[in-house]
Amino acid sequence: MVESIAVRTWKEDDIEYVSKSIAREQWGHTRRDVERCWRWEPDGCFIAESESGPVGHVSTICYGRLGWIGLLIVHPEKRGKGIGTTLIRRAIRYLKLEGAETIRLEAEETAVSLYRSLGFNDEFDSLRFAGRKNRSRIELSAKEIIRMQSEDVERLLALDSKYFGSPRLRVLKKLFEDAPSHCFVANHGQEPAGYIMARKIRDAFWVGPWVCEDSSLSRKLLEACISTIEDENIELRLGFPSANESMSTLTRMKGFEFKGKNVRMVFGISSHQGVPQGVYGLAGPEKG
Repeated sequence: MVESIAVRTWKEDDIEYVSKSIAREQWGHTRRDVERCWRWEPDGCFIAESESGPVGHVSTICYGRLGWIGLLIVHPEKRGKGIGTTLIRRAIRYLKLEGAETIRLEAEETAVSLYRSLGFNDEFDSLRFAGRKNRSRIELSAKEIIRMQSEDVERLLALDSKYFGSPRLRVLKKLFEDAPSHCFVANHGQEPAGYIMARKIRDAFWVGPWVCEDSSLSRKLLEACISTIEDENIELRLGFPSANESMSTLTRMKGFEFKGKNVRMVFGISSHQGVPQGVYGLAGPEKG
């Protein structure tokens, strides 16, 4: 039986509720991560409420014809009552009204059957790895690996769109603004060939977004990025498409360990996929 609930958009006061809900699930997002999701798409983030108060939430972000769904959590005591289904349907409706013809998400394995029942199809596994900082250092070259500057973000848009599948300039700009010291660009001649960003999450560093045309440059980007992280003991986490086979070599080389996987799923037209073979790190499961 579907519980009688109301669905509304988030208010700023809801950020604290969503943050605590995510902390209970141990997903690692900070309050700042949650706030960014809300500010990127305030009309597309939804709260489910019963008479007793909030019982679940979901976020969306629209990249033009590509939409993304994330942060779906229903309170443990309220699961199995149709609340998650109601939230996903509301998210789909919002994204379609915004012009999205393709909608993607990263599903935990326990939720795959729910998404399939709603019309989502599997695309590929999205792998999760974690490791520690090593002591390797590289000498940054003005011609090859350079620290990202604010003006570089727009310069990266065409490259990122090619690999991600759709323009996401507002996301890249904000992630850079929040953690510029951990962002680097790889150049090939006069053109960018890759970039990497990282940020502190609740109890670790998340490495990504990270895209690159060349596996040797991707390694140098990673080394440059982690060289800026002062805490030698903090865990480094990342997620990437299983289609990127070169990451198996790189993660092994850097001592990263496999921690699990999500399933990348799609609703609607299966397009705007980008080039997952060149995606070395997701921006985050909630935003691709």
